[in-house]
Amino acid sequence: MAKRIELYQEASKRMAISPDACIERIRRCSISTKFGYESTDPASLAAIVGLDEDWGATAFAELRSTGFINTDWSRFKWYQPSGKELDDKIAELAAIEAAAIIRLSSMDCAPALPAIRALVENFLEEADGGDTIATSLAHNRMMLAIVSATGELRLMEDYVKHASVAVAYAVAARLEAADLDGMKRSANVIVDLIGTTEPRDCAAEAVAMRLHPREPVNA
Repeated sequence: MAKRIELYQEASKRMAISPDACIERIRRCSISTKFGYESTDPASLAAIVGLDEDWGATAFAELRSTGFINTDWSRFKWYQPSGKELDDKIAELAAIEAAAIIRLSSMDCAPALPAIRALVENFLEEADGGDTIATSLAHNRMMLAIVSATGELRLMEDYVKHASVAVAYAVAARLEAADLDGMKRSANVIVDLIGTTEPRDCAAEAVAMRLHPREPVNA
């Protein structure tokens, strides 16, 4: 249990806009493909924002840990998924989230519900604000709590592996105002049904938030 809780806490803490404005600028530029397919290293990061090599080393480590920089054989490259790669990743997340919701329906998850509901409220606030990146991050924090509530370490490990911060930013790049409106309607259904003995609609709305966000199941 301790390992799962620690994993959840670390993943949830990372799932946020960077407090370092320069790192946040680089995150957003990388996802918008402004860096193309060029390789990167600490020195080149420092040069982008005109800071020293120590900052570059720190930024490089942070961007690797959050999924923005990946290893490609003998070089480091920016995470820039193709449309299909991102579609597949989103489908994986949706499947795990739906499975977690189904499992919670057969458990006593009452202790976890206040935290989940608070995170749903936070998601709704971010979506009302209209910032797609903040909304996508809040969506992931909400779903991290739902998956963690199952108490299953392996499921949590699998989810954290797929739900990187970089993936949240890549998803955000696709979202528009109509998507946020649909996701809010789905989230309201989820907060009402999570942990009940009738999980199908709840799971369906979780899938809708990923696969067809502007078209909730219960429109």
